[in-house]
Amino acid sequence: MAKVLYLITKSNWGGAQRYVYDLATHLPEGFEPVVAVGLPLIEESLQGLFAWRLRQKSIRIIALPEAQRDISFVKELRLLIRLFKIVWEERPDILHVNSSKLGGLGAFVGWVTWTRTVFTAHGWPFNEDRPWYWRKFSYFFSWLTSMFATITVTITQKDFTQGKKMWLVGHKMQLVYSAIEQIDFYSRDEARKTLSWWGHKFMQGRAKTPSQILWVGVIAELTPNKGLKYLAEVAEHINGVEFIVVGDGELSEDLGPTKLKLVGFATEANRYLKAFDIFVLPSLKEGLPYTLLEAGQAGLPVVASNIGGIPDIIGQAGMLVPPKNSELLARSLSALIKDERLRQTLGQQLQSRVAKEFNFENFLSQTYALYA
Repeated sequence: MAKVLYLITKSNWGGAQRYVYDLATHLPEGFEPVVAVGLPLIEESLQGLFAWRLRQKSIRIIALPEAQRDISFVKELRLLIRLFKIVWEERPDILHVNSSKLGGLGAFVGWVTWTRTVFTAHGWPFNEDRPWYWRKFSYFFSWLTSMFATITVTITQKDFTQGKKMWLVGHKMQLVYSAIEQIDFYSRDEARKTLSWWGHKFMQGRAKTPSQILWVGVIAELTPNKGLKYLAEVAEHINGVEFIVVGDGELSEDLGPTKLKLVGFATEANRYLKAFDIFVLPSLKEGLPYTLLEAGQAGLPVVASNIGGIPDIIGQAGMLVPPKNSELLARSLSALIKDERLRQTLGQQLQSRVAKEFNFENFLSQTYALYA
């Protein structure tokens, strides 16, 4: 039986973790998945949700507490030695690395041990809004990781184009779009009732019933990269609409006093998407966001930042705005709020596009083909 060893840094439930989870839990017969994850395994906690879900599927997990520490030469050397030990003991046929830090060290271990190594770049870090010297270093590190890896997978067209231009490694680049399985959505009324209750009954006492009020919603971690402060600015100037945020994070206290209604973290949050009339994603940084694929499946019209893999998903079936631009974000949302027919048209177009271009079976087969 062929063994696939997945390496990933964090054990929270994010896009990269969902990517690994989908691959590890759908491997065809004849493959054995093992996942080495960087954070301590905290039973049934949010930080350990990824590991907990893997356990539910009987996927074997190897803890890598060394990977969570601050970067230093001594600590990275210890992590490197630990990775060598794991690869030596596990003897994987395929090593699939999935984050910048573990990606580089893992790809080096794979290169030294002659293990076929697949590196998935979940968004090139050198595209981030950082000082030029940091971007230069991250570009070199990304290039070096691809040098050590057998194959580099990119999940957006922009990253693929940039990767193809990298010296000596362009031929290793493969573009494989992530995808999602069909979601079992709650009905609009059921989803709204539940989210209203979770949000401390924020609809109570309003003149209109929840079903009559237009909801603009987002599912996201409350972190600066999600650009929610710009959505909060927009919400201050649009009346008669509820702005719903499903998720938790470091900015919960900062966003609390705004007009955004914070529902908090929800397990299987995507099942509640039909509660929304419009989906918005004002992010500053993204790879290929699963939440937009989910919104597309739900048939929602979308307004999102024109960054990362968002244009790959939206195409002409939604509204794209520059990041950090509250004015254009407000204009786009206002246009959708005022025009029900436009909402229906864009929602149907995105639903069709996601079903055709982001097929889950194609994602699996194209990725597994790289293991051969």
